[in-house]
Amino acid sequence: MASRGWLYIQAVVWRFLMRIGMLLHYIAPPRPPRPSFTRTVRSDIHGHSIVIHFYCPRDYRQRLREGYRFPVAVNFHGGGFTLGSATDDARWAAAVVEHVDAVVASVGYRKAPEHPFPVAVDDCVEALLYLASHAGDLALDVSRVALSGFSAGGNLAVTVPLRLQGRVLTKINENLGRTESTQRLVDQTSDLNIVALFCWYPILDFLESRDHRRAMSIMPNKTLPKFFTNLFDEAYLPDIADRSSPFASPVRASDRLLSEGLPQDVFLYICEWDMLMKEGQTFVRRLEGLGKRVRAMMIEKAKHAWDKSANPFRDQYSVDILYKDACADMKAIFDR
Repeated sequence: MASRGWLYIQAVVWRFLMRIGMLLHYIAPPRPPRPSFTRTVRSDIHGHSIVIHFYCPRDYRQRLREGYRFPVAVNFHGGGFTLGSATDDARWAAAVVEHVDAVVASVGYRKAPEHPFPVAVDDCVEALLYLASHAGDLALDVSRVALSGFSAGGNLAVTVPLRLQGRVLTKINENLGRTESTQRLVDQTSDLNIVALFCWYPILDFLESRDHRRAMSIMPNKTLPKFFTNLFDEAYLPDIADRSSPFASPVRASDRLLSEGLPQDVFLYICEWDMLMKEGQTFVRRLEGLGKRVRAMMIEKAKHAWDKSANPFRDQYSVDILYKDACADMKAIFDR
């Protein structure tokens, strides 16, 4: 396993290159929007900061003054928990704002190797609690929350509600002498209702070797290269024992945790040429067996993160069609 210093150097280089790639990604019309505004969440425990980027409908300010509450899609970006930023999914955010009439809150969680597991998942839990506590100020209806994420963010869309449930249960079980902090956590989550997950090509299992998954892929030469997967795995999960945690590898979670921690509606978008395809399919069958309403979409002849291509001349229209289809499902759930 590489040293933390070497992993950090690699991460810095790839973060710079990825920003160039995303600048090219943004060129293709229509240009994605910038965030409407940001909020900084300061942890009461450690004092660190998490920035949440908000994408809002055009009449957001007017309807805020009128007391309207928007449903909210909380999004987690990809990048192997090591790269990327909260604005990388601006095209997805634009689709949700337009077709769902919802607010998108994209979370800028801290990244590895500086902040390994479980920092990312805990930051995203903190962001959810912040949204629940400030729902009135932000015009959010937190009884209608969908979680979405891409790649590593797709993992977070699954693990964050599991981690949140675990925190609440732990606080309740250990509330002797901590009544105030326990009640505060319960109050923050009392109105919070996660109604659906939208997971795009998520990683769900860190225990199965990347070499095996690559070899079992339909197109091994189309999968993420080894230098990327090694960086991501070693940066985020340097302690091998952590890789079996349900908050890192949700396929390792108990049936009870998945049944109680996840909403009824789960959408998984899986790329045909991705090394993560088979674990996604396995997870779909597992959730169906637990009685969840699962829709699995196979994106044919697509590589991992195909929708984040840096090619400014790509077929953005085909990506937007899938985004629009996902938004229709999200809107139908919000409108129930």
